[in-house]
Amino acid sequence: MSVVALSIAPLPTRAGHESPFYPSFYPQEIRVETVEPAAAVAGWAKARVHAYIGSDPFEGTSVPQDAAAVVSLRALVVLTFDGRERGKDARTRCAMAGALRRTLDAQAAHDFVALRYPITPYHADFLQHFDRVTRAREEASKESIEPGAIRVRSKGTLAQALVPATLRAESDWDVTLEEIGVDTLVDPSAFGPGNFMGAPWAKQGWFQAYRLYAETLSDPKVKRAAGALYGDLVTGRYRDNADRMNRERALVAALTSSCERVVLGYTLRREYLNTEYSAGAENAGFDAQTGFTAAIFPRTVKLKDFPWNGWLRVGTAKPPASAWNPIGGMNDTPGRLVWLAIGDPALLPAPYGGTWIDNRVRVDASVAGPVTMPADALRPTSSGALERVGPGKVAQQKLTLAVAASAFHDGTSTEFADLVYPFVLAFRLSDPKLQSHGMFDPAIAGRTEVLRAWLAGFKRVGEKTEVLDFGDDLKFRHRMEIVEVYLSHRSSDRFEAAAAAAPWSTLPWEVLVLMEEAVKRGVGAFSQAEAQRRNVPWLDLVRDPETGVRLSRLVDEFRDQGYRPEALQPLVTQTQARERWEALARFYAERKHFLVTNGPYELASAAPDGAVLKVFRDLSYPKGVGSMDVYAIPLRAFVTGAEVRGRKLVVHAEVEHIVRGQRAYEIERTPLEHDSLEHTDDEERPECRYLVIDATGKVLRAGNVASSHGGEFIVALDGLPPARYNVVLALYVQGNAVGVEPKIIEYRPAEKTTQRDEFRTIASH
Repeated sequence: MSVVALSIAPLPTRAGHESPFYPSFYPQEIRVETVEPAAAVAGWAKARVHAYIGSDPFEGTSVPQDAAAVVSLRALVVLTFDGRERGKDARTRCAMAGALRRTLDAQAAHDFVALRYPITPYHADFLQHFDRVTRAREEASKESIEPGAIRVRSKGTLAQALVPATLRAESDWDVTLEEIGVDTLVDPSAFGPGNFMGAPWAKQGWFQAYRLYAETLSDPKVKRAAGALYGDLVTGRYRDNADRMNRERALVAALTSSCERVVLGYTLRREYLNTEYSAGAENAGFDAQTGFTAAIFPRTVKLKDFPWNGWLRVGTAKPPASAWNPIGGMNDTPGRLVWLAIGDPALLPAPYGGTWIDNRVRVDASVAGPVTMPADALRPTSSGALERVGPGKVAQQKLTLAVAASAFHDGTSTEFADLVYPFVLAFRLSDPKLQSHGMFDPAIAGRTEVLRAWLAGFKRVGEKTEVLDFGDDLKFRHRMEIVEVYLSHRSSDRFEAAAAAAPWSTLPWEVLVLMEEAVKRGVGAFSQAEAQRRNVPWLDLVRDPETGVRLSRLVDEFRDQGYRPEALQPLVTQTQARERWEALARFYAERKHFLVTNGPYELASAAPDGAVLKVFRDLSYPKGVGSMDVYAIPLRAFVTGAEVRGRKLVVHAEVEHIVRGQRAYEIERTPLEHDSLEHTDDEERPECRYLVIDATGKVLRAGNVASSHGGEFIVALDGLPPARYNVVLALYVQGNAVGVEPKIIEYRPAEKTTQRDEFRTIASH
């Protein structure tokens, strides 16, 4: 594929000064192309690619100095009693799993980490399970049973390497050992055109554990208990964070109690960034569970030779194979990379945590219910209409959201109709009664299940203009739609609640309608499975010329009609609709595809082996160069000491800082003191998260504290009756939950004021 030099629109500057705001992100062009691993390695010194995504090109060879590894969670290594020994009791199964764990040849498997627990250090909720992780390690070290003649079916290359040859079986096996990829449990990187993100808690360990274990539970009582706890967590039926954590812990305990399936460890994914001194790249954010296949990557990465431009080359091992429609396609590595760059979701998954960060939707307020909804709030129906909720309806949570509007790549601008039509589409595509009309798609129904369960109603309450003021006459104005969203359930995390049902589409409403009508008329189907069932093409907006011609005919038809669906008729006039369809027709005539978005990059061209994306530096785009830099290099903090003062636990820390020099950087670890906090923004200051757990394993308190002016963290322990408690704590910088080093401190408050409280550190990660 040839590289096409693309011009950049001029930006406003003051005389003699560069503009302080450049919309969009660093590279002026991103090329995604198929590159064989050997070719990537051979051309590494010349920056044949700047990032190689999806696999490790250096596996089995030496890694050059200018190749920086990015490590993320790939899979859980799981033992399932699915053969002759399934009927054993839970205690015997647990012992057999432990015995087999000790026989595994961990040295033979690349990037395998032994851990007898489903929550790993790459999960944001590792802290609230750390005491049980510690106990599992202690129990594993005491196991004495021998594996005996247990027969193991080894599925996959890694399992074959782990299991000794004497225990392998091709038939009549007792257990199966295999890797189960995190992306098969949930796919946090596959965003749809609106908020079709699946589960808002997708990256949390307890959620993935439920997806991993639930199908293996055979005891009806255990299955009911686990299902009830899971239901509590996904609907917000808990009192506070401590109660939520107790339910998460109880869920994982129930899932793992029968040992019908046992996690023996996890494996890591290694991807590489080319850091060659001149031609390399830097500042590349990634996700703890999806690596470089993450929206944060194109929003942070930059070329070393350019301050804010350059040509970024991204290599993948396999060519595009999925259809390019962002509702039910673009779900292989090249397709995801393209969509994550040109799409712009409402919220982004926190790359090194389990919650979300604002992108195009900001949560200005959150009110816990019950909340009476206004009678004129709207909610979609399965027929494709928007109806009023009516008087007296109650929601469990109310969010006030500021939604950033901006230009689409076809020259039109985001309006309220664009924000809410994904809601309509989610309900229409998820009604089984419409299957005979070609509108029901089980894959889309699954992805929108949370949205449809949580959305109680929404209402537009106005708009406002936010101004970036750099003095003189240099001002950048961004229009914000203000929308109230009412939820049928609630979450203690307002970003999690917003991710359940945020109004947003990175596609204009007419592109959604075009796809919807194309599916209805048999031009294609959204998902691959539905395309196969109906014997029609998998709908592709880009890579199928024949489909493009059929879609262009529909656009001409809808332009002549001024067509807009029933739900949008109160929001869009016929004249406005004709203008939208005309803009889409012009876009197709110029680009020969229909993948219009309002994201930071636009699709310039596509080929069988990849795509070329160019930057979209439109001044209405609300994010600018460097606005996501805080997520480029995750930093950590460490507990270095603790002491009791009165009924307070005082925690001392060291914190990592970035020390830059020319085109490289080092991470330096220094004590956290008053001087080191003096020039630190509040959101960049480290925090201490803690749990107080009693002797029964119940979480009594959970919270987080910021550092004091002296650089200490003060955890209040007053009000606890005399007993033994475990205080589990860890330090976090800018929300980074990956690689934290929790500590467990045993605390015994004195019975009398004349006595001293006792404490000691009993476990560390």
